[in-house]
Amino acid sequence: MGSAHIKLSRRQVLGIAAGGVVGAVGFRYLTLQLPGVSQKVASAGGAAGAWASPLTTSAGRAAHLLRRATFGYTAAEWDSAASMSYPDLVDMIVNQAAQPLPTVADPTSYQAVVRAWYEHMATTPAQFPERMTLFWHGLLTSDYRKAARLPFVLQQNVLYRSIGRTDFRSLINAVTFDPLMIRYLDLEESTAAAPNENYSRELMELFTLGVGNYSESDVREGARALSGIRTILVDANGQRMQVPKLKGSTPAAYAQAVGQLLAQGASFKGVLAPQQHDAGVKTFLGRTGNIDPAQALDIILAQPACAPHIARNALVQFCTPDPPASLVTSVATAFRSSNYDIKTLMRTIFTSEAFSAPDAYRSLVRGPAEYMVATMRALNRPNLAARCVQAGAAMDQILYDMPTVAGWPANQGWVSSGAWLARLNFAANVVASAHTFPDPVAAVHAQLDGVVGTDTAAVFNASQSDGDRWYALLGSPEFQLK
Repeated sequence: MGSAHIKLSRRQVLGIAAGGVVGAVGFRYLTLQLPGVSQKVASAGGAAGAWASPLTTSAGRAAHLLRRATFGYTAAEWDSAASMSYPDLVDMIVNQAAQPLPTVADPTSYQAVVRAWYEHMATTPAQFPERMTLFWHGLLTSDYRKAARLPFVLQQNVLYRSIGRTDFRSLINAVTFDPLMIRYLDLEESTAAAPNENYSRELMELFTLGVGNYSESDVREGARALSGIRTILVDANGQRMQVPKLKGSTPAAYAQAVGQLLAQGASFKGVLAPQQHDAGVKTFLGRTGNIDPAQALDIILAQPACAPHIARNALVQFCTPDPPASLVTSVATAFRSSNYDIKTLMRTIFTSEAFSAPDAYRSLVRGPAEYMVATMRALNRPNLAARCVQAGAAMDQILYDMPTVAGWPANQGWVSSGAWLARLNFAANVVASAHTFPDPVAAVHAQLDGVVGTDTAAVFNASQSDGDRWYALLGSPEFQLK
């Protein structure tokens, strides 16, 4: 294997990105001959400015699906996926059973949780549940800052993994009573006498319906319906317990005490406190009655805007950056007809004509977390998880530390000069710390379908070591796209 010393300059690798990721819509990239490689990827043509699409082949479709429904793949996983019929492959992926997150040494530390999650994303064979956990984290947003050394980040991460592929009704109900969400959007401050409107507003505007599909009166009445939700600690039998006191404890002792409680089956949960809940008559989204949280959620899901809102968000993340109205309607109809079954939602997206159309190829940008996990998986280096936690800030994505309740941008929203340089720095550090590498030529075919641009091919072919070739690959626009 080649030396880890990088002889390529950052200027050379930046030259690959003359058009940056945005170049995917500005230039025409073709399947090119690389040294020692027999090209077998078909060019499907497409409109001027498109990548040469390999999606007419089973191997190309399999890789395309794996890049979007998972965080990447090994050559063996790609071969196995390509040997299956496409419908069977989709079913196999969406039906994956989640593997539990390994025990977190300090459940009160959100950084420890995020590190464990990065490592889990890089190693678990059940990739789709992790990809959906990240999707829901980005849509149903929460921030660690109000967790106050309680294991709320860990519990929400486990929640999205366990219920994020069931049905949206169950998921949004669980989110409404999730301790981290309760803290983040001030539900525990909401009383019958003084309803807090934060969660009511974001529930409709960002989580379920979208702007323009509710009124300010609905926000106020929704806050009344959601008043009185509180967080308590219960033991394994559901009996209420006292929360360990942080004051007077060292961080290590406090983390140990909380960890012991969790190991014994204790958990924090949201409950409705009747004495704090507004039990009066309310008019919410056209319905009048003594509406409680469960009824409020049912009323929201009955709105015509709900299924299209979720469908569009999923399409932007998994299918196309600007889904046409007809595609949104088609996916939303299937989603709502299935009683908001999330597997049906994702299966409908993955089997749509739009998903495998030539212009869908490399039309999405990997977010920073996706990029870093894909790097770990491509190099088989899950020990980079701690580095990922630190590197995310410069790439504009810190898990559980959203810029706003609206979450992160999507696709070209990730593209900026600073964030791009941060990705190159990450790639350089990863390569410089390695001693051996997988075959980089084989990786061009496995990770990039052998479809690369002229700049990427030129830099790759001029490289003198495996480390340089991997730096060119990881820093290329092609690897940033999915």
